[in-house]
Amino acid sequence: MVKQIAALEISNRYYKLVIGYTLDNKVDILYKVKRPLSVPFKDGDILDIGSLSGDLTKIKSIEATTKNVKMNININEVVLVLPAYGLQVYQSIKSTNTVSTVSKIDRIDINNALSLIKKEKLPNINDELIDIIPNRFIIDNNEEYLVPPLNEVSQTITIDANVYTLPKKMVNDIMKACNNAQIKVKREVIAPIGVSYLLHETKFKAQTYVLIDFSDRTTSLSFVGDNVVFASNFFSLGFDDLINKVANEFHIEKAEAEKLINIYGIDTRQASYNPPIAFGKDSLGIDKKYTKEDLVKVILEFLKTWIDYFNGSLQNLLSNFSPKNDTVSKIVLAFIGEGTKLHGLKEYILKVLPSNPVEFLTIPTICCRDAEYINCLGAIFMASSYRGTLEDENKQHVTQINRVDESNENLGRSAPKKEKYDELKDEL
Repeated sequence: MVKQIAALEISNRYYKLVIGYTLDNKVDILYKVKRPLSVPFKDGDILDIGSLSGDLTKIKSIEATTKNVKMNININEVVLVLPAYGLQVYQSIKSTNTVSTVSKIDRIDINNALSLIKKEKLPNINDELIDIIPNRFIIDNNEEYLVPPLNEVSQTITIDANVYTLPKKMVNDIMKACNNAQIKVKREVIAPIGVSYLLHETKFKAQTYVLIDFSDRTTSLSFVGDNVVFASNFFSLGFDDLINKVANEFHIEKAEAEKLINIYGIDTRQASYNPPIAFGKDSLGIDKKYTKEDLVKVILEFLKTWIDYFNGSLQNLLSNFSPKNDTVSKIVLAFIGEGTKLHGLKEYILKVLPSNPVEFLTIPTICCRDAEYINCLGAIFMASSYRGTLEDENKQHVTQINRVDESNENLGRSAPKKEKYDELKDEL
């Protein structure tokens, strides 16, 4: 019997709940919902924990009808999707002797090596350890394994792993809101890690790419090398800022501005008949009619600013991983998030970044193709595809993700220092 999993994502303006399960390496969605937050927040800075707790309480008990079947859903346990704001990635290599008298590797040996990583002092005292993802396991004679080498004979076991941290205050505030709402967090998944795992398992065309989440109030960029997240950054400009710009320029309500953007997008087609699409005011407060051309002009002004921030973030993100000058112009750009709904955005990006392969991702399920929910699906897929930790009582998770051995040769970074990663040639 397949196990149903509830994934909860809390973003700046909305919270999303997706209930589903995996079968035959695919995610089937049973239910999904997206609701606005009573008190929005910005860049992971939660302004009102009590209000967020109240919002989450509303999804503990849900009555829904899907496929003509009425369902009563009680949510007591979730996989929590954490945003990548302030994400830091370090590499740690730790070794320990095996306990067995016959030197057979057991779970306790893996756990002992992991404990050494978990006890290592983080560079920033304001960060929280969220995830540990092994790159490889090394035993005597330098034999390497991608999964824990249980029952192999060796006097030592070494774990080479990536350590993922997020700002402690953001994590604690979200966890407190869930606890107040009496929702148990079974597991935490950092959004781009879940998505990268989902894309790898569903045979995405690239193994090395930049995952861009064009969200409501922010845009985050995560560098994925050989299907593993190595770094992330963000800038505070998102789809909601475009809505605000149109609303302010036309002096109309935000709801109307969003409706116009969703209907017309970047429609640059010329027509002899150019009727008004909105009635607002100009900067002097005088009544004015606005046409589609006026809307496109405002959208393009916003995108010019957005692409400037994007280029700066992309350059900064990749500068630590490759000395090649042409890396930025050739790497695959994979887009998700609310902003990807903007009609004509892909064509605009292809025009301003002509040398980059550009992918607008859709969810690999027939139940929901909207990439707006892909973070939740990645979390469901990740939580159901493996146990995730060899120590069930521990908060931190140990993710087992297959990698190509050749690419690990140049990933040597000792925590917390980062070194350059230059294995982009196969994908570029």
